[in-house]
Parts: sequence; C-alpha cells; structure tokens
Amino acid sequence: MTALLQDVRYALRGYRRSPAFTAAAILLIALGVGLNAAAFALFDAVVLRPLPEVQDVRGLVEIDEHSASYPTYAFFRDRTRAFSGVAAWANRWLSLSAPGSAERIRGTVVSGNYFEVLGVRPALGRFFASREGESGVPLAVISHRTWRTKLGGSPSAVGASIRLNGIPFTVIGIAPAAFRGVGFATPPDVWLPVGAWPRVATGELARLDYRNRSWGWLSMFGRLRSGVDLDLARAEAKIVVRLEATAFPADIDAGNSPALQPLARAAAGSGEASDPVRLFGTLLGAVGVVLLIACANLANLLLARAAGRRQEVAVRLALGASRGRLVRQLLTESLVLSLGGGLAGLLVAAWSLAIASGVSLPGGSTLGRFGASLDGRVLGFAFGISLAAGLLFGMVPALLSSRATLVPALKRETARASRRPAMRKILVTAQLALSLVLLSSAFLLVRSLRNALGTDVGFESHRVALASVHLGIARYDAPRALRWSRALADRAAALPGVRAVAWAGTLPLSGYRDTETVDLEGFHAGAVDAQSVGPGYYAAIGTPMAAGREFDRVLDPPGAAPAVIVNEAAARRFWPGADPIGKRLTIQGATGTVVGVARDARFRSLTEPPVPMVTANLDQLGGSGLLSTLTLLVRTSAEPRSVLEPLRGEIARLDPDLPVFGLQTLDDSIADMLLPQRLGSALIGLFAALALVLAEVGVYGVVAAHASGRFREMGIRMALGARPGQVRRMVVRDAAFPIVLGVAAGLPLAAIGARLLERFLYGVTPSDPATFGACVLLLAGGALAAADFPARRAGRIAPLEALRHE
Repeated sequence: MTALLQDVRYALRGYRRSPAFTAAAILLIALGVGLNAAAFALFDAVVLRPLPEVQDVRGLVEIDEHSASYPTYAFFRDRTRAFSGVAAWANRWLSLSAPGSAERIRGTVVSGNYFEVLGVRPALGRFFASREGESGVPLAVISHRTWRTKLGGSPSAVGASIRLNGIPFTVIGIAPAAFRGVGFATPPDVWLPVGAWPRVATGELARLDYRNRSWGWLSMFGRLRSGVDLDLARAEAKIVVRLEATAFPADIDAGNSPALQPLARAAAGSGEASDPVRLFGTLLGAVGVVLLIACANLANLLLARAAGRRQEVAVRLALGASRGRLVRQLLTESLVLSLGGGLAGLLVAAWSLAIASGVSLPGGSTLGRFGASLDGRVLGFAFGISLAAGLLFGMVPALLSSRATLVPALKRETARASRRPAMRKILVTAQLALSLVLLSSAFLLVRSLRNALGTDVGFESHRVALASVHLGIARYDAPRALRWSRALADRAAALPGVRAVAWAGTLPLSGYRDTETVDLEGFHAGAVDAQSVGPGYYAAIGTPMAAGREFDRVLDPPGAAPAVIVNEAAARRFWPGADPIGKRLTIQGATGTVVGVARDARFRSLTEPPVPMVTANLDQLGGSGLLSTLTLLVRTSAEPRSVLEPLRGEIARLDPDLPVFGLQTLDDSIADMLLPQRLGSALIGLFAALALVLAEVGVYGVVAAHASGRFREMGIRMALGARPGQVRRMVVRDAAFPIVLGVAAGLPLAAIGARLLERFLYGVTPSDPATFGACVLLLAGGALAAADFPARRAGRIAPLEALRHE
C-alpha cells in the first residue's frame, strides 16, 4: 500500500509539472466517459429498468390476448395456477377540471389488484384493495407529478376530491415518484378502479358495459409463481382459453393463442415503431466508439510523453528497479489520469442528461419522463469504464516504455527514438476505422431524414396550425358538440391571415389509423382505412380533389343521406375504369354516396405508399365522431405559430372548462414520426464530428512526432540537395499507409453498423455507394490534410539547425 501511495503521489507531481498534457488528457477522458455515462443512464432507464419501483420485475409477464374483455380477464385470473396474481389495465384520456380551467390527462383504468401484483408501494396513502376493483366507488390514485403540480404536494391531498370528466373522485393514494405504469406510452396521471369506469365513460363508450364479454379493451399481465417458467405458463394459458371457448363459444375463439412475454420488454417499447431498444442501444454503441477513439488518442499522447522519459526510465532501471515495478508505476499514472478524467466526465454526463431530458417525444412528452439520472448504477458504470480506459490506453505505453535500452537512453541518443512508430500508426489506423463507422452511420441517417422530409406526401403541411379537443370527456352531447365545433371553426376562420379551417378526427402521419368494414353494392370490400373530417378539410390540408367536391355544410347537413369521399387508390380498387361519383357504399352501418375523389396522399407513414381510404363527414356522424378527439386545422398565409395563442383564446371564450391540447403546427406533428432519424442524425452526427476531429488530431500527432524523430535525417537530405516539396511528399507518403489501412479496415465495420440502422433508413440502402464514397473522401481527405501540416513544417527545416540537433 505504501508503494502504491508513493506511485500516486509521484504521478500527481508529474502531471502538475505538465499542465498542458494533463489538461488535454483529462479532456479526452472526460468526453469519452461523460458521453458514455449519459448514454448508459438513458439506456438503463428506458431498456434495462423500464419498471422502476416494481418488485421482482423478472417474475412479471405480459399476457397478450389481443385486448381482453373484463369477463375474460376474470376467467383467466380465477383459473390460472401458473400465476400468483393476474391484473388488467387500459389507458383512457380524461379531463381533470378545476373552476375556470381544465386539462386533458392520461388515466389508467385498472383491476383492484393492479398495484398488489406489481408489488408497488404508495408514496403516501394507500392503493386500491382487490374488493374495490368492481365496487364502483369513485376512488383515485394520482401520480407523484400530478400530486406536486396540481395539489401542491401537500399530505392533505390524500382524502381530497378531484373532478375527472366532471365527476368527483376521492384521492386515496400517491404513486411513487419514479413509477410510470407498465406501458411505454406517456406515464399515467391518475389510476381508477375498473368498476368506477362507467362513471367517467363518455360517448359510445358510455353505452358499453365493461362486463360485456365481447368487448375487448384490457391488457393483462401476471406474476409467475415461484418455480414456474414461461413455457409452462404458455401451456396453461392455452388450456384456459380453450376452457373459456367451451363455456362461451359465441364470444371466444378457441384458436386464440395468448402470446406471453416478459412485461419488461413491453414496458421498454420493444416492437414499437421507434424501437427504443435498438435506438438507445445504437446510441450507446456510438458513444462507446467515441470512447475507444479517445483512448487511442490518449495512448498516442502517452507514447509521445514516454519518448521524452526514456532517460528517466533508463536511470531507474540502472539503479535496480525491476521492469514489473516500472510497469506498475506507469499504470498507476494512467489510472490516476483516467480517474481524474472520469470525475470530470461526470460533469459532462450531467450536462448531457440535462440537455437530453428536454428532447421532445411523440405525445407531448420528453425524454425526461424516463427519469434518467446519475444514480449508483450509472456512477458504477462510469467508474468501471474509467478504470478500463486507464488500463486500455496505459498498458501498451507502459510495456513499451519499460523496455528502454540503457546505454543509448543514458547518452540521450535520439537516433533510435523513432524505432517504435508502428504502435502509434496502429492506433491511428484504429481511430480512422472507428471514425468511418460513425461517419457513415451519421451520413445515412442524415440522408434518410432529408429523403423523408422531401417525400411528396400528397398534401401541403406548411403553414397549418393545429388545436385538439375532446368534447366527450367534457360531457358534451352530439347536438351541443356540433354547435360548438361549428362556432369555433367560424371564429378561427375570422382570425387575421387564416385561409381555410376544418375539423379532422385523425391526422395523416400522426401514428394513428382507423379501419372500418366497407360494403359496396354487391361487393364486400372488408376492412379499409377510414377517417372522419369536416367540410373544407381538403382545402385546409392542401390535397386537391381529383373529381367531384368536398363536404359542404349546406349540401351535406346532419340527418341527410351521408356523403362519402374516397381517394384515388380506393376508386381504382373498388370501381376500376368507372366513375366513382354517385356510387354507394356502406360504412359504419350507414349507406352513403360518393361525392368526391381526393388525390392520393400518404396517411399511415412516410414509408408506405397511399392505401385505399374512405372518408366520412364528421357533421353527419353525430356522437361517434364529434365526441372523440378532434383536431382543428387552420391554414394561414403567415407563420402558423402566430395563430396558436389566438386560437387558444377563442376556445377559452367558447368554453373555459374545456381542455385544449396539441397546440402545434402540422410540420411539428409530422416531425414526431421522424424521431429516430432526427435524434439519430443529430446525436450520431455530433459523435461522428467529434470522432473525426479526434482521429485527425491523432494523425497530426503521429506525423509530427515521426517527423520530429527524423529531424536530423531531413536536415541531411536538405543539405544534400533535397527540395522542400520532396521532403513534404516523403512525410505525407509515410502517413498515407495507416490512412489507407484505416479506411480499408473501417469499410466492413461501417457496413455492419449500417445494417443495424436499416430499420431507421428511408430512401437509402445500408450499402449506398454514394454515402460510403463521400465518407471515405471526407475521412481520407481530412487525415491527409492533418498530415500535411507537419509535413510542410518539415519541408522548411534549415539544414544547419538540423545538423546541430541532438
């Protein structure tokens, strides 16, 4: 221990005498460790620990029954033996109202044993008892955030009354701060027992009995009994489904085979369109590459420093120090440096997480909702990679430095100082190869984002403002909803700069889609994509009509024969070669007449071509359309954000207690669909730029050191008649080999990295030759430029000065 403390003190004195080297080394380590710690904190919160505050996560299993009814859930719960408990849940939008204000919040309807099966403990108060699940008593558990922001964080909130969809509920408990439910979607603000759901149900849902076996609306999960594995649980689940099908053959399909998987996978968003597991895994891999490049650069710095310490090492060896003792001292110096850089890296990690927490996610949430922080696991990870980095970049320099040849080193001979450039060139080659991986990945994501933004979607998204409401949760009936929606549309149309206004039930490229069964005259079309919009929609969104007309308030009044609009894809499929105008079809149980054909537009996603679409008139749907989520589209002649606050004001004047949400532009809404490309191109592009700079600094350092070691040789060449250009070309030629080798080694690695990103690419292949060609030219060109700086300096050597040089 005494010897170790001596080594540490000696290392600190040495670094204090070399402030420039110490600062550069600590900066390199801080960047590598800090970025990796921040990426691991996000990966840990989103992927590794998606169910914080939940007990024994490994024992929880998602039971996918394709949305089970409550009686099916109860049947499964009461007959399973593989699970110690089975719970059910469903997300629902609710209105949390106070006098003069209201806000749309996310509620979760749960079985009475929901929190018990999860093993979550309340932060304050209590959770539901099993018997309260079906009692119908209006009880609520609120999230920690809702408790702080809406109820002031006071302990007296337990027992207080809140109004949900206008109905008073008693708060009985506060959920833990980190608990965010069991789904990947936006965390719930409130939890209600399933028996209390009829009190707040609105619209068509208010007419549905939650005890109806044919209404599948719940997701299920269970906790495995001790000693029961997933295969046994799957086998039992199939048996239970068959038993229910036998007992209720009219409602249950015996062929259903429940898909069981760990609940943690579902909570981590596995299988989501954005694939968070792969996205954050890719991010962690990218910052890992940055760390490796930083380590390689630091190893080169240490090798250069070791070259200046050859005499010191030789003196120690001459005085009897063993090689092992020297290696231990040099490794101690590296570890001291790495731990100092790791401590500085925590500041980089905290800063990175603070920035990342504000990154917007679809649904109005941010990355901050995952609660990523520098907790004990992240600190342990940072400490571990700091030690690993210290060993990684310190071992080779320590071994090479301890092999100093005594006599030449003691005599300060420099003729052989360059006898070990191979290791430094290998490190530069590795840096360039890894940089090419990040550079190509960033180029592919940027090109993919550019292609997606440049796609002809079939409508004009610019200059459109959006505002969403949910009249159902505000307890509107259909006639009142129609009057209110028309009044707001008229007020919005009167705002300065507004060119067109219309309502829509579902927006294109929003991540949501509806299907309806369509029957034609003498032909069953089956399930077809459908949407509901109000008069003027196609003018507001900028999709031209190919034939016929739009919906019209006067021509298509409520109660009249329903008017229908189809797109060109539907016209080609249903009436090939015929005029669709005037044709009749049945949708949602009503027979309507086609009054218009709209041009094809992308609706599901940017990557899918237009599909057949049938559009119904919101004004003629009554409660089924107007009492769900509605979005007002306002096309303006100026910046659309300028009308958002006036629009909010008009809504408040019509109904101050109505929650308004989704105040944004249509461009912003579409941008949510491109989150992986936007996030990936920004972050990996940043890391690629950092890696490129580090690699070029490494090339510069190696070439400069190599040229310095040949200072006398170059002076002799100049004295014998060599021209400056010849010396310059000689230095650059020596640097070209590791550059070419690095590019050659990086190409197959870059191809592998591109394959991992394939799911996030749009309009570009993982093996796109133009992308790889541009990356190779950029990397090689930058490296050669970095090598040319010391080469130019070498070409200006004065022969007499070089000949006097020792």
